[in-house]
Amino acid sequence: MAAGSFIIEYQKRMNDKLEELYDRFGDRLYHYLFLKLGSAGDAEDVLQEVFMRLSGAGLRLRFVRRLDAFAFKIARNEALRFLGRRNARDVRRLDGALIPGFAEAVEGPDPAEVRGLSEALSGLPEAQREVIVLRYFEGLSFKDIAGVCGISENTASSRCRYGLDKLRAILEGRHDAS
Repeated sequence: MAAGSFIIEYQKRMNDKLEELYDRFGDRLYHYLFLKLGSAGDAEDVLQEVFMRLSGAGLRLRFVRRLDAFAFKIARNEALRFLGRRNARDVRRLDGALIPGFAEAVEGPDPAEVRGLSEALSGLPEAQREVIVLRYFEGLSFKDIAGVCGISENTASSRCRYGLDKLRAILEGRHDAS
């Protein structure tokens, strides 16, 4: 096989692999990025960067045990890099507001309940909200969340537990006020 045809075959296989990764994880990564960044346009831009990074990983992808966790780790890093490039004063805080896109991304029997959950989640500290989203909306294990966020499994579990406690208190407070 000539060197030129080998390179063309390699590029074709990599393109096929990237398409497969996009089909498997594209929607989930976009959802995560949308919730993290609060903007559809920013989520799309960062998602493109994520797949550029994945394409750069090339043959190393063969050695990755959990591609979903690896892809979320890259997405988180790219989101943080993106946010770091923004002026810190321009980053929107979600406290007390709806999480952008949450109602569209989460299906529920009652739109008012989904809205209430979105408002309650927005009241959590970012670290706890991120762990809860990754655990319950993206289905990652605490081990995978630890790898994505660069924390220990115990820290991931604790953030989830404290976040759920706060979420429960927020939701119960709203229920009692009704």
